[in-house]
Parts: sequence; structure tokens; C-alpha cells
Amino acid sequence: MIPNLLDERAYVNRADERIDPHNPFQNPTEEHDYTPDYTEIVPQIAIEGCRIPLIPSPKEKAKIRSAYTLAGVPGAMDFVLAAIFSALLYFAAASALRHFDLQILDGALPQNYKSIMRAYLGDSSISMGITLLSFLTANIITFFVGSRISHIRVKDYFQDKDLRTGSLLRYIAIGLWLQLLLGFAAQLLSKFFANSGFTLSSPDFSAGDSTTKLLLTVLYSCFVAPLTEELVFRGVILKNFSRVSQRLGIFLSAFFFALAHENLPQGILAFCLGIFLAYITISHNSLVPAMVVHFCVNLVNAVFSYLDVIAPNAVGNINSIYMLCVLLFGTAAFFYTLLTERLPFSTPHQSFRGLRLALSSAGVWLLILVHLVSMTLPKVSTVLSRLFLKG
Repeated sequence: MIPNLLDERAYVNRADERIDPHNPFQNPTEEHDYTPDYTEIVPQIAIEGCRIPLIPSPKEKAKIRSAYTLAGVPGAMDFVLAAIFSALLYFAAASALRHFDLQILDGALPQNYKSIMRAYLGDSSISMGITLLSFLTANIITFFVGSRISHIRVKDYFQDKDLRTGSLLRYIAIGLWLQLLLGFAAQLLSKFFANSGFTLSSPDFSAGDSTTKLLLTVLYSCFVAPLTEELVFRGVILKNFSRVSQRLGIFLSAFFFALAHENLPQGILAFCLGIFLAYITISHNSLVPAMVVHFCVNLVNAVFSYLDVIAPNAVGNINSIYMLCVLLFGTAAFFYTLLTERLPFSTPHQSFRGLRLALSSAGVWLLILVHLVSMTLPKVSTVLSRLFLKG
């Protein structure tokens, strides 16, 4: 007897066959072992004689929306947790510094102490330390909580299917190639907006003359960000968005990865790189290649930023040699991959369960709203620190 969970006769089929729960829509372009078990959406597919109709029933739609919510909610939770941790750490740092200054100055703080404190916290290594700890903690918590509520085991993110050194080197070359070309595109776009009277801002991760800030910046941009961001975006978010269609998962996870950067110059690279990172994650059923490529992209950016400070006269020649090598090897790697591999496509069944249902998911809109509010209002930590520093 077929379970009555969906209460739809359309799911009954007289054919004596069983649906593959990891490829229920018989899509030959998808990586079979990556997709979560579709019996969590339609339990009937475990029964011989079940079939999936072209148009999903209302109950299947509701289950799919819930799956998409499991992608959106962790993304929103990640951002909110980072903001809360950042605010708490700013409180702690400001409180300690103010207490110290009150003792040094015998309780006579200058009238502009509030402005001095904000400037110091923003320019010193304390700010980078707070950023590092906030996102490290938020990303790890989000990964484990998101995996738990999604019923995804940690080992499912690291299957390392057909992962070879040659493939990793090719992926690194493509990642650096995308970084170079899209960096040029972002510069041209910034100049266009500047000529039109608009300024496109992006985060400043320069360390100045502070060795401590430099070390924290390198630790954050080269280790914390590429490793823990992949756990969230190519881990929990991509996995849940891919429950119906891996193609949809690739593009939606890349879109939210770009949105999370909250600025257009970085968003351009994040979106295109996010598509590539999601593709290689699914292809190898592993977060390892995406982590390695993300690490290399951020490392190169950190190295050239550092060289620009300590050896501005020599960095031009080094940069020219680097760009020539990346253009040569990256172009070859990109077109080789383009000719030998393809992004997965969506079948008609998957299309009826894809973007439209995702855009009707509360979790997806929650994630969008969180970033829209963040981009239009001052940062939570900044507001709280200003309220705390009253004079």
C-alpha cells in the first residue's frame, strides 16, 4: 500500500520499478551521489510502482519549499550571528579600553573621546581580530546547526570522488584566471560609475604598518574565510538548494555568495567564482577543491597587497609576470574544462520544482531581506558601539 502523505493518485504507477532516490528525475547530467535522498520530500518513491508527476502536488510543493528554507535560514543565521558576535566583542574591547584610559587619565577623558575610540577601534588590529573571531564562530556554528536541521552528515561533504592533483591544479588556474579577468571588469565598472557620479565601495583589508594587523588579515582572508565560508555556502546552502536540481543549487548558492559580500566589485567575482566553486564541489562531491581554490585566490590577493606596501617599485614587474602566467595557463585550463565538462541542466520535472518554488520560500526571502537591511542601514556593531561610547 502506498503511503497517504501526499494524497495524490498521480504518484501511483503500475510499472514494476523503483525510483532512484538520489536521481528521482533521471537526469544524466547530475552527480548521482551528491543529491540528498528525495524520499525526504516524497516518501512514496521508495515504493515500487511510484512515479513523480510533471506538476508537483501541493504537499510536494510545501516539502520542497521547506527544503529551500533550510538553505535560506542558515545563510541568514550566519550573518546575524556574525553581527551579534561582532557587537559583543566591540562592547568588550571598548569597555576594556575605556576602563584603561580612565585610570591613565585620572577619570578626565577628552570631549572627543567617543570619536577617538571609534577611530582607534576601526584602524587597529582589534577591528580585524573582531572580524576574524566573529565570522569564524558564526560560520562554524551555522555549518553544524544547518547540517543538523537538514539531516546532512558532516562526512557527506567530503566524499572526494575522483579528486586528483592534476584536477586541483587545473581548478586553481581557472580560479586565478577568473579573479584576474573579473578584477579588470570590476575596475572598469567602478570607473564607469565614478564618471557617472557614483562611488562603488569595497572593504579595505590593508594592514598599514601594523605587523599584528597584517598577521590577522592574512589569517582571516587566507584561512578563516576560504575554509569556513565554503562550509556554509558550498556546504549547507548548496546542498539544500540542490535537493531538486543541482543546476539551481549552483546558481542560487553563487547568487547568495555574491549578495553576502554586499558590494558590487566583490560581488561580481563572488558570483562567477561561486558558480565555479559550486560546480567542482558537486563534481567531486567534496568541499576540498572549493576550499583549495578559494584559499589560493585569497592568498594571491593578500600577497600582492603586501608587496604593494613593502616593494611598490618592484610589484609592477612581478604583477606583469604573474598576469602573463595566469592568462596563459588559466585560459588553457578554462577552455579545456569548457570542452570536456558541462554544468548540469534541469529536466522539465525539475523546472516545475525549481526557481519559482524557491522564490516562494520564506527562508530565501529572509536571507535576501537580511542583506538588504544590512546594505541600507548602519552595521549593528557600529550602532551598538556608538551607543556604548557616550563620552
